[in-house]
Amino acid sequence: MALEDVINNGDAEVRAPLIHQPKNMVDEEDGTTHHHGGNQWMVYLSTFVAVCGSYEFGCCVGYSSPTESAIMEDLSLSTAEFSVFSSILTFGAMIGAITSGPIADLVGRKGAMRVASAVCVAGWLAIYFAKGVIPLDIGRLASGYGTGVYSYVVPVFIAEIAPKELRGALTAANQCHQII
Repeated sequence: MALEDVINNGDAEVRAPLIHQPKNMVDEEDGTTHHHGGNQWMVYLSTFVAVCGSYEFGCCVGYSSPTESAIMEDLSLSTAEFSVFSSILTFGAMIGAITSGPIADLVGRKGAMRVASAVCVAGWLAIYFAKGVIPLDIGRLASGYGTGVYSYVVPVFIAEIAPKELRGALTAANQCHQII
């Protein structure tokens, strides 16, 4: 039997959906549809919290330039040492982006965001308490690693939790940190 014959015969087994969607309740009086899929405010709140990870990415990338003279003066850094400090974030982000998929598969999207948050906090604390070049660079590398994990996990997490009618708008919210 050819594929065309199966399609044209209207074989119910072939045309049956793999996942059955629950029917929406329609109000008899005014004809409005009520969705029973959970509260959308929780989706908005979860999206906001996830986008904070992307905001952290923007803060990590942008804060070192205006603080250059103060950091160089406080820690007696040379221009070359500060240049390494500024650029090592990108290397950490590359490592974080490469390892974010396996981390997300192992502990889930929320778990990967928790790992990224912990690494970023440790990185910021290392930078804050640094008394020399090595702790400063390790902190910057750690915060870069966390932002690399965020760059993969946040848009995937938002796309997974968002209902299909809001998915485009909520995943676009991930780019707001670049506008601000």
